[in-house]
Amino acid sequence: MCFTPWVSLTTAIIEFAIASFILIKYKDYLVPMFSAIFIYVLGFYQFSEFMLCTSDNPFLWATIGFATYTFLPAIGLHMSIRFTGEKFRNWILYLLPIAVTLFSFLKNDFVLEASCSGVFVVIRNSLFFSSNLILLAIYGIYYFGFILISIWILFSHLKKRGWTKIYYYWLIAAIITIIAPILLIIILPAMSFQFPSIYCEFALGFTIAAVASSEIYSRKKKKEEF
Repeated sequence: MCFTPWVSLTTAIIEFAIASFILIKYKDYLVPMFSAIFIYVLGFYQFSEFMLCTSDNPFLWATIGFATYTFLPAIGLHMSIRFTGEKFRNWILYLLPIAVTLFSFLKNDFVLEASCSGVFVVIRNSLFFSSNLILLAIYGIYYFGFILISIWILFSHLKKRGWTKIYYYWLIAAIITIIAPILLIIILPAMSFQFPSIYCEFALGFTIAAVASSEIYSRKKKKEEF
C-alpha cells in the first residue's frame, strides 16, 4: 500500500522491472534469484492495492492482497534453507499458506471491509476481526514462527559461510519487509488506528538492497543451481 493508488501502481511497475532485470542478469545465482522472487511478490501486492482502489471489486483484490503477503514467510524460510544448504522438502512449507489462501477465497464473507481514499486504505477481514482466536493463533504462529526460524537458520550459518556485511544488510531488509505487512495491515487497524501507509517504502528499500547484494554476490560466487 502507498499514499495513493497511482503511487502503488508506479511502485509495482518499478519493482517488476527491477525484478526482471535481476532475474535476467543474475539468473545463475541463488541470492539474486530469491531476491527477484521477493520483489515480484511485493510488486504484485502493490498492484493488488492499486486494483483495490480502482476496480469494481475491492473485496476480491483485498483477498488477493492478503493471500500475497501470506506467502512471504514461507518464501523466506524456503530461501533460508536453500542458502544454507540444508536438506528439506521445501514444498511442505507452502501447505499452510495454500490452505489459508483457499480459506480466504472460499469463505464468502472473508473480507469485511475494503475501502480506499486519497491517503488511507482500510482492509478488515474475518480472520483478524472475529472471535475465532484459534485460527488467528494458527496464522500468527505460522507467520512469526517461520520468520523466527528463518532468522535463526541464517544467522547461525553466516560465519560458517564467510558472508560479508552486505548480506547482513540484505537479511535485515528482508526481515523488515516480511514483518511490515503484519505491523501495518493487521496490528494497527486492530487497535483502531488509521494511518497513511508507508509499506511501499519498505518494499523499495528491499529492492535497493537486493540489487546491491545481487551484484556483490555474483562477483564472489560461482554459478549455482537454483
